[in-house]
Amino acid sequence: MTDPIPNRLSRKIGQLGLAVAAALAVVASLASPAYADFPHFRNVSVTLAGGAQATAEVSASTDSISIQLPDLLFDWTEVGLGNGDVVYSLQTVVTATFGCVNGGSNRPKATNKTTVTAPLEASIELAADRNGRITGSIVLATGLVSSPAGFSCPPGQTEAALEAAFTNNTITDTTNGVIATDDDITVPLGP
Repeated sequence: MTDPIPNRLSRKIGQLGLAVAAALAVVASLASPAYADFPHFRNVSVTLAGGAQATAEVSASTDSISIQLPDLLFDWTEVGLGNGDVVYSLQTVVTATFGCVNGGSNRPKATNKTTVTAPLEASIELAADRNGRITGSIVLATGLVSSPAGFSCPPGQTEAALEAAFTNNTITDTTNGVIATDDDITVPLGP
């Protein structure tokens, strides 16, 4: 007569092996789509648009100085997006110091300076390529930041932006909830 215990044991081991193989197959099938839909920024950079610093322009005929804050250039690559459109929000906080410049393009050692802080934001919608990647580039204009009403310079001097700092430079993929930041930028302006 044959012993029934070894046959039952080998059947149980076989059933356990099938259960483990089935569980591994389920895990493998779930992992592949999840990896393809894992949005993240590969790189992000925020620089001055055009790579140039702002400079003062003096017109001898009008004795006026015109200085504009430099715009910011946001560049990024995001991967793992799958297909579809993505909405991005680009943000910075501009802190600009305004003061007075005399006719000789010099800054008098005066206390009549003022600092303005303003958040700036822009949005853009871009489509992912067939590999689930977006490479974007957008200029964030800073031209709306100016000295507050009521700030003025004495006769013979002209108001000018003297320095600007761009902080909290952030890009947000609002579609997928992914955020990246870049370093702060400080720019000396004017004469």
